Amino acid sequence: MRRGNAMTDAELAILSIIAEAPITGYDLQSVLNERNIRSWTLIGTRSVYYVIDKLESQGLIEATNENEIEHQRDKTFRLTSAGVGILQTAITDRLSTPHHLPYSFDIGLANLRVLKTTQVRHSLKSYRAGLQTQYDHLVEQLDHLSTQNIPFHIVSMFEHQIALLEAEMVWFDKWYESWETQAPQDEPPVVAKDEDMPRMQQLILPQDEDSFHKHSTRDHRKKDEIAPEDLPPPPKRRRASGDETVISKKTDTLNSDEK
Repeated sequence: MRRGNAMTDAELAILSIIAEAPITGYDLQSVLNERNIRSWTLIGTRSVYYVIDKLESQGLIEATNENEIEHQRDKTFRLTSAGVGILQTAITDRLSTPHHLPYSFDIGLANLRVLKTTQVRHSLKSYRAGLQTQYDHLVEQLDHLSTQNIPFHIVSMFEHQIALLEAEMVWFDKWYESWETQAPQDEPPVVAKDEDMPRMQQLILPQDEDSFHKHSTRDHRKKDEIAPEDLPPPPKRRRASGDETVISKKTDTLNSDEK
C-alpha cells in the first residue's frame, strides 16, 4: 500500500470528498467546482475519472452499484477501510509538515535578466492583475457560501486561500516599487547601416534609385512616338523556306512605308 505523503493533491482532494459521503462521479465534479478546488489542484474534467479509476484499482474506494452502471460518471463511490487509513495518514502529513509551494513565479524572478525591462514590467503588471482577479473571485464565492450551511472546514479553506493572496499582493506591491527604482533602462535597438549589410539582405523600397520598381517593365508610348532604333529586334525563329519568303516581303513593305 502506498504511503500518505506519496498521494497527490488531486487524489487527496477527491478521496476526501468521497469520505464525506457516497457520491457519484457527476456530483463529484460539481463539488470540485463549488469549492474552487480546481484553482489549486491540477484536476481537469476528464482527469477526475482517471483519478477515480486509480483510487478504485488501489482499493481505496469502491462502487456501490458496480454491476448496474457502466460509466464512472453515474456510479456511486464510497471509501473502503483501506481508504480511510490512507486518507488519515495523508491528512496528518499535510497538517504537520510545512511544504514549499511550487510557485513557478519564483523561477521567473530568478531569471529577470533574460528579459528586457519593458518585458518584465508588462509581465509583472499582468501577474498583479491576475492575483487581483483570483482574490475577487474567491471573496465572491465565500460571500455566496456564507449564505448557505457550509461546514467550518470548507469556509476555512477559502479563508486560507484569500489570506495567501492578500499576503502575496502586499509583498508584490512593496517589491515592485523597489524593483522599479533599480530597473535598468532598455538599450536602443542597433540598426545596421546599408553599407554594413550584404546587398541581398537590404530592403530596397520602390522610391530607392536602385529599386527595380523605378524601371518601367512596359513601354507606354504610342507606336508613332517610338524611334526605330528603340524598337526591339524581331524574334529569331526557325521557319520553313516558304515562310522566310513571306517574312522578307512583309519587311520590305514596312521599310518602304517608313520612307
